[in-house]
Amino acid sequence: MEPLYKPGPEPVSFILDTDIGPDCDDAGAVAVLHALQRKGQLKTLGMMHCTSSPWGAGCLDAINSFYGEVAIPVGTLKIRGFLEGEPYAKYNREIAGSYQNRYPDGDAAPDATPLYRKLLADSPDGSVVIAAIGPLINLMHLLLSKADDISPLSGTELVAHKAKHLVVMGGAFPEGKEWNFEMHPEAAAYVCEHWPTSITFTGYEIGAAILTGSRLLSEAPADHPVRRSYASYLGEEQTRPSWDLTAVLYAAQGASDYWDIVRGRIRVDCASGANQWETDPQGPHAYLTKRMAPEALAALLDELMLQMP
Repeated sequence: MEPLYKPGPEPVSFILDTDIGPDCDDAGAVAVLHALQRKGQLKTLGMMHCTSSPWGAGCLDAINSFYGEVAIPVGTLKIRGFLEGEPYAKYNREIAGSYQNRYPDGDAAPDATPLYRKLLADSPDGSVVIAAIGPLINLMHLLLSKADDISPLSGTELVAHKAKHLVVMGGAFPEGKEWNFEMHPEAAAYVCEHWPTSITFTGYEIGAAILTGSRLLSEAPADHPVRRSYASYLGEEQTRPSWDLTAVLYAAQGASDYWDIVRGRIRVDCASGANQWETDPQGPHAYLTKRMAPEALAALLDELMLQMP
């Protein structure tokens, strides 16, 4: 079946939206992003943090700085009480407090919604790929945003003009429940229903089978912030499923030889976050299914995470 999304020869203009903090695979996804950017496959326009944890923006900025990318804009959710507290700060507080960054306590980090609007408004039409690897609250706020001094377009209009594709690490396919959708069902349902470009979902079952991190923990320098993120989260464990890493890889390289796709349309329950799938060869949505052996994909992702600045 034809994919909805296929990268061209130029680097993909890319925005990452992440809940970095509750799970270490977000940090792994940022490491993969930097490796793919150095390969010339991604051009990172910005990153957004999508929980109320005050250390998410600083954690992102610290990892970016470690990789020598000190100028990447980083925005954050500016409401309180959403996934806030120790269960959602298992390593981001440590990283934000231990490495040089612009936002050690999050206060000075810009609001994600106007930063999204600026990055999109400044981009060519139909050029921006967004990968969401956490709850979709930032994207819902973007769609609901009004015309302002950044752009005369509403959020939905701006996305329709400037975005090329959305990649979502969320859902379980063909039906089920998954954490990112469950944490904010209203946002998941709204974005999946109203997002004006095509969407590809890399579901729970894809990343769950791809176990990475052991090489990072044994071979990366002890002061590597992504290694420290994995070590703080995992404790005595040596690997973690690669949910978020797959979304970044797909954004850069498409389905490639890694995955097959199923086209159709997703339906998300706005109360529970549970999703169902309607298969349609012409549908605006797609989800990934296994093609390459998970062990081979794990080896590829482990190698990308180990690429040093």
